Amino acid sequence: MRIKVDSPKCSGCHLCEMVCSLSHLGIIHPERSAIRIQKDDLHTSLNTPLLCRQCQTMKCLDGEAVDLQQERKKFIWHTKRAEQCPFHALTVLGEQAYHCNLCLGNPLCVKVCTTGALTLSK
Repeated sequence: MRIKVDSPKCSGCHLCEMVCSLSHLGIIHPERSAIRIQKDDLHTSLNTPLLCRQCQTMKCLDGEAVDLQQERKKFIWHTKRAEQCPFHALTVLGEQAYHCNLCLGNPLCVKVCTTGALTLSK
């Protein structure tokens, strides 16, 4: 399962960021969300939601002897994993990286996305 992004549909409302931090941490703090909206003000004016792509082979975990299924369920990771992500998809704040764990099978960002920019793909 993964979250599919359709950037032209994103309005930049940031509801996805808010619900992510609220559901995982109990506070609305978009900088501590596993999804972030990147706006290209210079060229296209598109808002692009960025989040973990749920790769089959997770380059962010290269060199670690971990249980992949358990790691996929975790929301907070160490920043070194974000540095290894080839897509720059993990939000980093301080010493923590925020990883999309798909809300353990029920992604709330998809539910609050009124424009349909985020959809669930299996």
